[in-house]
Amino acid sequence: MPNTEQIRFQTDVCYIESQGILKTPESTLKLNLSEQYILSYLIDNYGNPVTKDELLKVGWPDRIVTEASLFQVIRALRVKLNEKKKGDVIETLPRVGYQIREFTRETINFQEEANLSPFKKIGKKTAIVSAIGLAAVGAGIGWMKYVPSHTPTNYIIEKDRIGSNDITIVTANADDLADLRSKVKELIKGQTKKYGKLVTQNERVYLLKTDEFYSAAWCAVDANDQCIKNTDFSYKIATDEWDKFANIVINNQKVYHETPVIQTEYAREPTAVVYTSYIDKSGIRSKVMHYFMTPTDNKGVFDYSLMSFIKDPDSGNFRALAISASKAYVENRESQFLQTIKIEPEMFHWAYQPSPDYDEKESLALKHTCHFECQSSDKRSYYNYVVYKQLNLLLMLNEFTGFFWNSTSQGDPSISYSDYFSGLVPDEKNKTDK
Repeated sequence: MPNTEQIRFQTDVCYIESQGILKTPESTLKLNLSEQYILSYLIDNYGNPVTKDELLKVGWPDRIVTEASLFQVIRALRVKLNEKKKGDVIETLPRVGYQIREFTRETINFQEEANLSPFKKIGKKTAIVSAIGLAAVGAGIGWMKYVPSHTPTNYIIEKDRIGSNDITIVTANADDLADLRSKVKELIKGQTKKYGKLVTQNERVYLLKTDEFYSAAWCAVDANDQCIKNTDFSYKIATDEWDKFANIVINNQKVYHETPVIQTEYAREPTAVVYTSYIDKSGIRSKVMHYFMTPTDNKGVFDYSLMSFIKDPDSGNFRALAISASKAYVENRESQFLQTIKIEPEMFHWAYQPSPDYDEKESLALKHTCHFECQSSDKRSYYNYVVYKQLNLLLMLNEFTGFFWNSTSQGDPSISYSDYFSGLVPDEKNKTDK
């Protein structure tokens, strides 16, 4: 292959204009067309301010859009260019527009790169993951650490019973499995030391580890081993923040449902609601997602959309984060879990506005939402897995965001999210983990 040029920014992210991609030594990310047009135009006009009107014409040459679309692209580019602070690469010029900061032009040879061994190209850890047949491979920049896979991920699943608690550990490799086993032992030891016994009782617990975060979901169960209403909840924990989560568990202070204050005039009663807490350094502590799922004329195919909201730390109100729409397909295939749901994105829109209260680069809530933006931009499918089900309640696993419970809306009893899967999902007791 011939030599080609790449632009290296001061964040060490490289832009290969001929391919429309951003690269680091660890990853590659494809930009959508508007992002390519705007970034290339800023580079071509280095040293000169570029107005918003110019960028609106460049980014969307075939249609008329508002400044909100431009702000969304600039925000996305800042993230994908790995800006540690606003303006590291794209400088905002008040009342004028934008300007690109210094960069260097380099020549690269794709033939030499293609001749590198897989271990040199993707790194030892990723190579090991690939060698054991796992589908999730890191391929993003900054927040975008994953690219949606085209086939379901193959997990290692281990179940155990500790006291009256059922523990399920899900990981992508043996190292992560060993790590979570060790952490469960530490939690048990910590509670026993503090209280003289294990005080966590009669819970169904699920744990996941990825390269970027831990995911924990649980519910309290009744005498029939069914989740008790409003005890289902989940945490997403940054990998360097596990100790904070451990303290919550050891001290038996886990958070369950809260009553979110959400103000919107544009949404009907959701089919299902998801409540999630976050432990990271961002300041965003919780998120609520409203799911809307409507059967189509085709059996096993649904219109699938969601609205997400994050909690404001001062007012306690939840403000809009993003809106997306997709098609969901119930796949009739052999699965490690009760069912595999293939999601094909159709539309994504950011509603989030930057806030000085948040450290956006540290936020798992925003990182996870960025995954959905990438999937929608590239029209690439991803998978949700049904891990557990009972009437009006499903535990789902998303390969990029972890565990989440879908609680059926009580406001519309004629719609039961989990009932959509009745007859399609085998009984959990008859499933065999692989």
